[in-house]
Amino acid sequence: MKKLVTIVFTVAMVIALFGAYHHVRAQGNERPYGPFKRAGISPPVVLKSHTLVTTYIDQGADDITLGSGFTGIDSPVTINCQSAGGCTIGAESSTEVGGQSATGVEYGICTYVDGVDAGNCTYQGPVPSNGSYVTGFFNNAVAISAGTHTVQAVVFSSASGVFLAQYNNTYHLYRP
Repeated sequence: MKKLVTIVFTVAMVIALFGAYHHVRAQGNERPYGPFKRAGISPPVVLKSHTLVTTYIDQGADDITLGSGFTGIDSPVTINCQSAGGCTIGAESSTEVGGQSATGVEYGICTYVDGVDAGNCTYQGPVPSNGSYVTGFFNNAVAISAGTHTVQAVVFSSASGVFLAQYNNTYHLYRP
C-alpha cells in the first residue's frame, strides 16, 4: 500500500509540474498585438462604385534614347469627362528600358494629367548596366473634374543614354 501511495503521489506531482510548465511557457509566447489581439479595429473603407465609360490603348516600339529627366513616352490622349461629379482615370503603364552601360542609373514611370504630374510617380529600379533590358509596370488612379483633359505616360531617367525599347499604356475612363 505504501508503494501505491508513493507512485500515485509521484505521478500527480509530475502531471502538476508538467501542466504548470506549459502554462507558464504559453504565457511567455503571448504577443501583445498578435493575430488575436488588436490595438484597434479600423472602420471599413467605403468605396464608390464606378462605371467604365471607355478604354484607350496605346502601345509602341520606339527604340528611342531618353534624356536625363522626364520624357513623355506616348502622345497625350484626350479624354472627355461628361459627368458633373467628375471622373476617374485608371492608367496602366509598362515600359521596357535598358541598353545602358553606366551603373547607378535609375528610372521611374509617371502619369501626367493636363501636362502635370498626377502626384504618383513610382520608382522602378536601376537600369541594367550590362546593356540588357528590364520591364517596369505602374498602375494609377487619378480623379479629374468634368471637361476635357489629357493623360500621358512619362518615364523618368536619372541619366541620358537609356533606351526605351517598347511601351504599353491603357487608360480607362470611369464615372461614378
